[in-house]
Amino acid sequence: MNAKSININDYVMYSDMDDDGLYKEGTGMLWCCSSKKLKNIYHLVYDPATLIKAQYKAQKNKGDRNYIRDFNRNIIDRLQELWEMLYYQTYKSGEYEIKKIFEPKERNIMIAPFFPDRIVHHCIIDVLGRHWDSIFITNTYACIKNRGIHKCMDDIHKALTNDRKGTEYCLKLDVHKFYDNVNHSVLKSILRKTISDKQMLWLLDTIVDSNNSDVGLPIGNYTSQYFANIYLSYFDHFAKEELRIKYYFRYMDDIVVLSGDKNELHKILDAFALYLATELKLEIKSNWQIFPVDARSIDYVGYKQNHYGILLRKSILQRFYKKWNKLKDLHRIKSIDDFKHLFPSEYGWLLRCSEEHREFILKKCISYETKFNYGSA
Repeated sequence: MNAKSININDYVMYSDMDDDGLYKEGTGMLWCCSSKKLKNIYHLVYDPATLIKAQYKAQKNKGDRNYIRDFNRNIIDRLQELWEMLYYQTYKSGEYEIKKIFEPKERNIMIAPFFPDRIVHHCIIDVLGRHWDSIFITNTYACIKNRGIHKCMDDIHKALTNDRKGTEYCLKLDVHKFYDNVNHSVLKSILRKTISDKQMLWLLDTIVDSNNSDVGLPIGNYTSQYFANIYLSYFDHFAKEELRIKYYFRYMDDIVVLSGDKNELHKILDAFALYLATELKLEIKSNWQIFPVDARSIDYVGYKQNHYGILLRKSILQRFYKKWNKLKDLHRIKSIDDFKHLFPSEYGWLLRCSEEHREFILKKCISYETKFNYGSA
C-alpha cells in the first residue's frame, strides 16, 4: 500500500486544538468505537490531522530551539516519515537525554527526542486521554483538565468545612519511589482492561518499555503522567467502592484520607498496603502519618489547612520571598495591580489562602498599606 501524501493546509486550523471531534460530547466514548473495550482505533493515531495537532502541541511554548527549527524546515517530509513509522509499525523509541534537577528534590529527568518521540506521545494522549479521564474517580487529580492542585485543595477544604466531625483525623501517605517502581507487566495488564486493539497496544507497550527496563516510568515523558495515573486508577476504585471511603483524595501518588475515627484510618492503611503490594507491587513510604487535623494541619498540594484556615506551605512561601527580594528593588510594587503583574502565579495561590494570611503577605510585599480589592485569579 502506498503511503499517502500529507498536506498541512488540508487538515489544520490551530485556533482550537482541544476540540478534536473524536469523542462523543461529554463522554469518554470515541465515535468510531461503541464497544466497551476500545478496538479498531489505531488508525486515529496516524491520522494526518492527529499528527499535525500533535506536532503543534509538542513544540508549543518551546521557543526558538534548534530542534524545532530543524523540524519546521522540513515539516512535510518529517510528518510523512512519522506517518509511515506508525502506519507500518516501524516506530522505535529514541535515546533519552538524562538531566538532573533539584526542585523540589533531586530527580533524573529523561527527555525524549522531539522527533519522533514527543510527537508520538502527544498523538497517543490526543486519542486516548479523554478515554482514560473517564476511568478516573472524581477525587483523582493531576494531568486531568480542570483537576489540578487548586481543585484538589478546594475539595479538601469543602470536606473540612461541611463535615468537621467526619474529618477530625487525617491519614497522609505516598508511595515509595513511585515512578521508579511502576511494574511494566502490571501496567500493561491494566491498559488491557479497556483496550483490545492490538496495534494500539503495540504502540503503548513500546512507550512503556522505552527505558529498557522492566520497571519504572521516565519522569519527563508526557505519557508517563497518564500511565502513572492509570496505574493507580483501579486502586482509587478499590478505596471508594470496596472500602467505601467517603473522603479520599489522590494527587499522583500522594494520598489523603479524612475520617472521624482514628482506628478506622489504621485499618484503611493496612488495606492500602496489602492492595498496593499484591496488585501493584508497590510499597507505602515509611513516613506515613495519622494525626488530628487541627493539631498538625494537612500539608498537601502546596497548602497547609485545617478546620480554621488555609496557609501557603512554608517552602513555597520561602521561594516566593526569595523571588520578591530580587525584584523589589528593581520594581516599585505600590498596588495590587503591580503585584499581580510581577507575581501572577503567586497571586493565584494567595487568593485561595485565608484572608488574614493573604493580607499579611500582601502588606509585607506592597510598599504601602491599602484596602485590597482582590478581583479574580
